[in-house]
Formats: sequence, structure tokens, C-alpha cells
Amino acid sequence: MIKVLIGAAMLLISSSVMAQHSVVLKTGDKIEGVVMELMDDELTIYVNRQPKKIMLRDISSIFFDEYVPYDGSLKSETPIRKIKSADGGYMVEYQILDRNMIQAPRLSNATEKRGTVVVEVIVNRSGTVLKVKSGVTGSTTSDEYLLTKAEYACKGIKFNEYMKAPLETKGLITIHY
Repeated sequence: MIKVLIGAAMLLISSSVMAQHSVVLKTGDKIEGVVMELMDDELTIYVNRQPKKIMLRDISSIFFDEYVPYDGSLKSETPIRKIKSADGGYMVEYQILDRNMIQAPRLSNATEKRGTVVVEVIVNRSGTVLKVKSGVTGSTTSDEYLLTKAEYACKGIKFNEYMKAPLETKGLITIHY
């Protein structure tokens, strides 16, 4: 019996060490996990890597247990990495702190238009691209076709998971058409 109690206590301690945020509900219940999103008055917290959605009206407090010194902005000293596109026809450069691209974009160009398109991306902790904006500083074309193709391709990119990263990390992807 004592071994079972000690095992349960160790499990509780280890799970609370892994939690980065604590959400206190108005009922007094406390949920520990990783807050991932706040959208449309609904909070998404991951508990044991499973999402749980909670309406804001049901929340009393949120405590952020872990200090994350990096705010997710793009830093000038972030190295530029290169990868071939999924079809192998284009070289893609990307610049995002603490991340590696694990799924390259699928690129195509059904025209003879040429130019460089720089796309600003926002990536979440799990490595999913949430937002894209093409034509930012560094782009050499304003052609709508190339800008649209670049944005669409960048939405399909996947980066490695990094659960200690900020909720959103900014990066740049450069495509040379």
C-alpha cells in the first residue's frame, strides 16, 4: 500500500514539474498544462499532450509557472538555413530561432516570372505555420502570382516541435523563383 502511495505521489510531482501553466477555474479546480491558444473567448490548454478547451467565463486565474526569456521575435543573429523544396526544383532559405524545417514546401511556377519572395511566418510550439505574409522586406518582386504561390506553399511547411518555445515564433522564408 505504501509503495502505491509513493508511486502516485511521484507521478503527481513529475506531472506538476512538466506543467508550464496553471488555470484555476471558478469552481476552484486547478488544471496544469501548457496554454497554447486564446481565440474567440476560448482557451486551449494541453494536458498530457491532449487539448482541452475552456471558455474564459469559466476561468478565475491563469498562472504562468515557467519564465520563457525569448519572446518569439526574429533576431538578426538567427542563422539562415537552406533546404530544397519538396519537389527538389527550388532552394529555400529560412530563418527561425531554435527550429528546423522537417517538411519543405511544395513549390511550382507555371509562368516564366522570376523573383525572390520573402514570407514572414508565425509558427506555434508544435511546429505548425499559423500565419503567413508574403512580400516583406527583401522581396524583389511584387507579382501577385508569385506572392500568392509563396504564401500557399509556406502554409504547408512543418517545423520541429519545441515545447519550451514561446506560443508563437516569427521567422522568414525566402523563395527564389
